[in-house]
Amino acid sequence: MRLEWEALPEEITVRYIKMGYEDRSGEKRVMVVVTTLLDPEEHEATEVIDLYARRWDIELKFRDVKTTLKMEEFAVKSPAMAHKTLLMMMISYNQLRSLMQRGAAVADKPLAEMSLQGTLDAVNTSHPLFRGLGLHHRKRARRREEVIATCAAKVVDVRPFRREPRALKRRPKPFQYLTAARHVFREIPHKESYKKAA
Repeated sequence: MRLEWEALPEEITVRYIKMGYEDRSGEKRVMVVVTTLLDPEEHEATEVIDLYARRWDIELKFRDVKTTLKMEEFAVKSPAMAHKTLLMMMISYNQLRSLMQRGAAVADKPLAEMSLQGTLDAVNTSHPLFRGLGLHHRKRARRREEVIATCAAKVVDVRPFRREPRALKRRPKPFQYLTAARHVFREIPHKESYKKAA
């Protein structure tokens, strides 16, 4: 760590970009971005600001992928199985993204407008279509094109100023947490005591 710190230059030239924008509530705000992209002709200020603003999409996409693919909790007992599960999730996600890209090409729409959940639903409901088509290459190819066409129709509505707070829609059931192995666990007989025991 110390060697890395000492390897840093004593001075660094940066570009300071300040631009006004309107937030989701319609209020005027000021955004300041400091960057090492110094050439204003090659990298316009609006382009840099747009890239900075789009960084939040990355976090939202990560959260969306975790929720859609049910990656928030892994029901595994060892780090090795957690790594295998994560690898399988990555393979599944890459396959879904491939379908979304092909669907976007068919629909002639940007990839950002394609729905991950819609594509996943199309894949999950298409399994029966491929039964018995192991040796029928043309029929299988036709079915594949039908699935891609279905994915192309799964588009997300673009609503730039829509607020989407994350909140639970339903209250959780009044059950205890499973804090021990099932053969050892003993349930508290009265519901009122659950909070006290937690």
